[in-house]
Amino acid sequence: MTRFMDLVFQHMADTAARLEDYPEQFEPLFGLREVDGHELTIVEEWCFGYMRGVSLSDWSDLPDTLKPALEAIALHGTEENFALLDKMSPEAFDKSVDAIRIAALELHAWWMAHPHTTPLQMPIKAEVKVGRNDPCPCGSGKKFKQCCLH
Repeated sequence: MTRFMDLVFQHMADTAARLEDYPEQFEPLFGLREVDGHELTIVEEWCFGYMRGVSLSDWSDLPDTLKPALEAIALHGTEENFALLDKMSPEAFDKSVDAIRIAALELHAWWMAHPHTTPLQMPIKAEVKVGRNDPCPCGSGKKFKQCCLH
């Protein structure tokens, strides 16, 4: 499991570095499927994953000008839009797929310029408390109540 998590974080760091250094080379990894001799691009899995990431954090700071970018991804990444996708013409569908890459780059650029600051929580320490009559942890040899308690 540790090896897997190391690889996931390595991939995440690599993707972040590539987005930062070479955004023009970014291409989302969509699946391909052949149906009746036609190759179809499967974007739903990528978009569902993106929207799952969106649900894990607070996107309320996203400006209204970027909401269409998020909606371009949500179009293919939420079940509520399945009926709308079914009604789309092949040309409109292809256009919506092409918009995903641009939307992801716009959203990434905005988040890099406006990092989300979350307050750090102090870890809860589950350590054994020193009793009044126990030896003092400072190493003096005295009882805790006669040394560092007060």
